[in-house]
Amino acid sequence: MFLPPVSALILINLPFISLISALNDNLTGPGLAWPNKLWVPMGGFTSPGTIISSYYNWDSNPLIPSIKDLSNSIIWEIPFPFIPMLWGCNETYIKPFQKNLLKNFNNILLTSKKEILGFNEPDHPQQSFCEPKQAALIWKEILEPLKLKGFRLGSPAVTNGEIGKKRFKDWFDACKGECNPDFLALHWYDIIPQNFIEHIEYYHNEYNLPIWITEYAPQNFSVYNSETGQYDGQATYIEVQRFMDITTAYMKSVDWVERWFWFGAMYDMQGVNELDCLFDAGGKPNRTGALNELGVQYAGSNGSVTIQNSMSSGTEDTTSRASGKTKLYLIGITCCLIITEYLIEQLK
Repeated sequence: MFLPPVSALILINLPFISLISALNDNLTGPGLAWPNKLWVPMGGFTSPGTIISSYYNWDSNPLIPSIKDLSNSIIWEIPFPFIPMLWGCNETYIKPFQKNLLKNFNNILLTSKKEILGFNEPDHPQQSFCEPKQAALIWKEILEPLKLKGFRLGSPAVTNGEIGKKRFKDWFDACKGECNPDFLALHWYDIIPQNFIEHIEYYHNEYNLPIWITEYAPQNFSVYNSETGQYDGQATYIEVQRFMDITTAYMKSVDWVERWFWFGAMYDMQGVNELDCLFDAGGKPNRTGALNELGVQYAGSNGSVTIQNSMSSGTEDTTSRASGKTKLYLIGITCCLIITEYLIEQLK
């Protein structure tokens, strides 16, 4: 349900070499659905005990410091492998995706199986909405060939409910056997854990593929209150915790659920129950990224954040490590600029 910016970050026009190795690169477990760009550090999720192992940002453009970020020395550590996404079916999203693909996603660290996510809620008029035949055509033209290049593909992620089920089947039928996702990406917003379990079981049983839940949270979109402009009947905090406990236990108990991404690791919950937020409210003014109790529960970490020299980390040791690598990164950029100037002089 997230709308990405049409224009991506302005990137340094130099190859990016990832100097930060992945904190975790587990093949299963929780990840971060991250709409924060570089405004919020991921440090709270890197604290001791973390089981977070990947992130995506509804885009094919990874989080890389821009020239402005470098000039202000605001460079947040990016400790997890990146999962690119082709968000929509039209040229607005296809061209940037192809450009980033050609640049090997700026050499950012990807997951070990090089996963890519497909369209974001193509059945929803306010998301990437595209007809099943169009989605099938773009998949076959843009995404399917990537399997031959070693990428592993996630299906379009439809909304939960009967409309989503029908649109997904229509897309699958329109593909005529020429769309072969390696796993299914699903979304879920409702407050009953058992309904969540039955929902992901349906897709696994119907299509016999592994499952990723790329957006999920206990959020009731059923009863809209026109007077308040909000949805009634939301889960209490205890119910939110219980939902996380039950669904996490179930996903860990089956071998066909690979990754899951809670909504949300963000201060602006975009209309979703504020109690689903993983950040401590006290950190919002300065966007510290410190986790609240729910965030600690989700990440398995202690949620602490140390800010030093505009870097993010979970501990002082991590800060020192990241700071040193950032210095190497800046030295590398300086060397590239010197070499570029030398080559220009030689060509004159």
